[in-house]
Amino acid sequence: MFETLTKAAGDKILALMGEYAADSRADKVDLGVGVYKDEAGITPIMSSVKKAEARMLADAKTKTYLGIAGNKAFGAAVLKLTLGDIVPSGRVRVAQAPGGTGSLWVLMQLVNRARPGATIHVSDPTWPNHMPIAENAGLRIEKYPYFDSETRGVKFEQMLGALDKLGKNDVVLLHGCCHNPTGANLTNAQWDQVAASLARTGALPFIDLAYLGFGDGLDADGYGTRKVVASVPEALIAFSGSKNFGLYRERIGAAILIARDEAQADIAQSQMLNIIRSSYSQPPIMVRKSSAPFWRMQSCALSGKPNWKPCAIA
Repeated sequence: MFETLTKAAGDKILALMGEYAADSRADKVDLGVGVYKDEAGITPIMSSVKKAEARMLADAKTKTYLGIAGNKAFGAAVLKLTLGDIVPSGRVRVAQAPGGTGSLWVLMQLVNRARPGATIHVSDPTWPNHMPIAENAGLRIEKYPYFDSETRGVKFEQMLGALDKLGKNDVVLLHGCCHNPTGANLTNAQWDQVAASLARTGALPFIDLAYLGFGDGLDADGYGTRKVVASVPEALIAFSGSKNFGLYRERIGAAILIARDEAQADIAQSQMLNIIRSSYSQPPIMVRKSSAPFWRMQSCALSGKPNWKPCAIA
């Protein structure tokens, strides 16, 4: 059977990490995966994470199944962190997922169930893994202008012009903050215009929120996501907590959908849970102790600008 296969293309970021590891030069700089490192080049475990892990281990009562949607308290906390109270809760559904990548995969599969073969418009350039996830979900990919290599900024007029031409069957993938790989971000005023464009055209915003808090703090970084979601009847958000919680290996993520009303939210959620059940079945376990949720560790690390000094769990 396997003689029919050809070798798949490798991931360029992982390949770069391998080249870095094999390079013996002392003055080398790692430009691979975007994780926090201290001055010694080590990615440490935050003291708050260690304390939370100790509490989890001490309080764990079972290792039974978690449920398809994952930890409900975690989902509620993620919604509060990302959206606050700007959308009525009846229109919002969330499912814990294995990292931001898992969240993207679930939601792109959901898009293809709703609009088979829909076109998803991504920034030029975008995170390289966006394309294969979309392709594997059966979506068509188009690019909209984004990065200006001369000014190192955003080609905003060209971007907005492209978005203004879209329609209700189009999906627009936006980076909520800390654009990967360029680092060129929209201003609040530009986010306002993007939100207004999406409201006019009816195109579905799909926000990849992988670095909330890494730019200018939680509130500032969340402006674009909240502005867009408040302006449109439907939206999707792929949330990752792997980086801002310092939990790279635990794969902390959530797939969030916002529907027009509660009835449509229930239907869309049923399809999302069906997708999860038929793939990884349930997300990784996350135990909650009522007095110290595991995810509360980010509250001091990301207050204002990121602060990676040891801090206590609230």
